[in-house]
Amino acid sequence: MKNSIENQPLLEIKGLKKYFDLSSGLFNKEKKFLKAVDGISLEVYPGETLGIVGESGCGKSTTGNVILRLLEATEGQIIFDGKDLSKLSKKEMREKRKDIQMIFQDPFSSLNPRMKVFDIIAEPLRSHKVAAGKELKNRVYELMEVVGISKSFANRYPHEFSGGQRQRIGIARALALKPKLIVCDEPVSALDVSIQSQILNLLSKLQKEFQLTYIFIAHGLPAIKHISDRVAVMYLGKIVELATKDQLFDSPMHPYTEGLLSSVPVPDPQIRDSKERIILEGDLPSPANPPLGCRFHTRCAYADDKCKTEEPQLVEERDGHFVMCHYPLLQGKGVLVN
Repeated sequence: MKNSIENQPLLEIKGLKKYFDLSSGLFNKEKKFLKAVDGISLEVYPGETLGIVGESGCGKSTTGNVILRLLEATEGQIIFDGKDLSKLSKKEMREKRKDIQMIFQDPFSSLNPRMKVFDIIAEPLRSHKVAAGKELKNRVYELMEVVGISKSFANRYPHEFSGGQRQRIGIARALALKPKLIVCDEPVSALDVSIQSQILNLLSKLQKEFQLTYIFIAHGLPAIKHISDRVAVMYLGKIVELATKDQLFDSPMHPYTEGLLSSVPVPDPQIRDSKERIILEGDLPSPANPPLGCRFHTRCAYADDKCKTEEPQLVEERDGHFVMCHYPLLQGKGVLVN
């Protein structure tokens, strides 16, 4: 890991919740909420990459949006660089956004089709009055070069680029204000597999070059393994496991993590045939009506009556390895992910 016990976290999330009100109708007095994020706590340290992984609908992208206050939290604290973002005014938050940026999932919709590449990258610099004139021009060209886009393409429009090139433009825009933290919201999921590794390698290179800190959100475990230092596994609005990359992939302790790892295709038939395939039965329950007790018990092969009635807590079972389970898999099977 890149952090040590002595290091102070760059970002602390404490008891974060995001509920969406589903109540409707004039005479419907009963309040009903979709609990997208339901009381998670995390620390992110300078220079590290914290991966957040889980199935679609688990709340990982909502977490990223709430951290940047693109969505307002229902409850909890978001302490960034010593300041609680949830208490900042709009003007104060605007100033703080220089230090926190996002790389969006879809490079086709996240870029304004009516703006040229130069203006897309220059927009945050102009908006925050960081640079103008020749200085602005040089900064935009420098950013294009850093992400591997020729400055001769500066006057082209987004539709003239491939998906991988558009994502590079999005990365350049995120770097423009020299942020401390970048939230990467599934930045490679919309790209071809051959391009995904190029973008992941670029992100790793930029992290070293600019001392960046990442929150990397993904549902693909190979991408998480490639870039993360620590990994948080989310299920139905909760973090069910948090560990270093090596701990998680070598010895998963939560049955859900074990199932996720088992679902990843293994190209080597000898290794594949030697591993017991664990299949997660059933569908993800609705976050509007989560199961009582352990939220995973409806799909867990190890669940008993205690799991159906008592909700487990996120507990440190090993050094830096946290799990939310009454019966953690202390002898992890270690499913290979290439």
